[in-house]
Amino acid sequence: MANLEKRGKNRYRITVSAGFKPNGTRRYIRKTITAKSEREARKMLALFVSEIESKKITADSGMKFKDFVELWDNNYARTNLEVKTYTRYRDMLKGNILPAIGEMRLTEIKPVTLLNLYGKLISDGARKDGKPGGYSAKTVQHIHRLISSIFNKAAEWQIIGINPAAHIKPPKVVKKEIDFYSLEDIRILIREIEDEPIRQKTMTLLAVYTAMRRSEILALKWEDIDFENRRISINKAAVYASGAGRVDKGTKTVRSNRVIAMSDTVMKILREYKEHQDETRAFLANKWEGSDFVFTNDFGGTLHPDSISRWFRRFIERKGLKHITFHGLRHPYVKPTTKKYLFFLVPMIQLS
Repeated sequence: MANLEKRGKNRYRITVSAGFKPNGTRRYIRKTITAKSEREARKMLALFVSEIESKKITADSGMKFKDFVELWDNNYARTNLEVKTYTRYRDMLKGNILPAIGEMRLTEIKPVTLLNLYGKLISDGARKDGKPGGYSAKTVQHIHRLISSIFNKAAEWQIIGINPAAHIKPPKVVKKEIDFYSLEDIRILIREIEDEPIRQKTMTLLAVYTAMRRSEILALKWEDIDFENRRISINKAAVYASGAGRVDKGTKTVRSNRVIAMSDTVMKILREYKEHQDETRAFLANKWEGSDFVFTNDFGGTLHPDSISRWFRRFIERKGLKHITFHGLRHPYVKPTTKKYLFFLVPMIQLS
């Protein structure tokens, strides 16, 4: 924002917005000029704005990194980030970032400052949880992305000129191959799970047969299941954020919203489970908590997103099955080398 104000004969005052002060109020750069006409004054105004934008003139910011984080938190993060993302960012700031660079002024933090921080984080003894070794490269990469996004806002709000994290790279992450079940592993799983509790059995088989994410399974409501046309609508997900509890939100991406056609096998599994839930609801009467979620706790309330993962880990240990995560159950459907499993399990037809 730039403004030109006439102050007397051939005299004008230029006012240009230059970001924010440490207290969050706007910072302005002002200059009085002499010009023969308003037209000439406006040319001088445009030149002054250009000099500021090219960083020839800057408003020296004495703001500390921790103070800008508070400004970023109040004016951006809380209202623009998803709850789970915001909680994760808050934990990284409190545990790893602010203790290291929080007291430094924004203008003091250079690329080498961040490289030194990343080096310390991967070094032995860096972990706050007492575990041996340092943080993984993946964790440091997440920390780098957060720092870079914060500095991007500082530059966007004209508090600093350059993002010091923009041209450096955190430690390289070596991608691990996700474990998944072979065709025979899945046959064994289906056999071994037959006598397990019906809720856990149904959730596990739904993951196997549909490739749905855990968060999508937990967010299913009975209205999403069309028994007559054998279809399931997937349009939401359930996640857990520290301090906020369970949060039901949209799916991971827009493309994740979909309707999938199911086989008679899946519909039969869901019908049996619904009959069980209806019987439990009738037995508990007014003690039933009344949610319309497909998968609930014993009294009809919502489930913690980690509950099925914990049960599944204990189940495969008890049965001596190959160790994979609950999330890993969906990967035979998405790995190109395992598309043949689709024919054995159940055709998953993309409808929308």
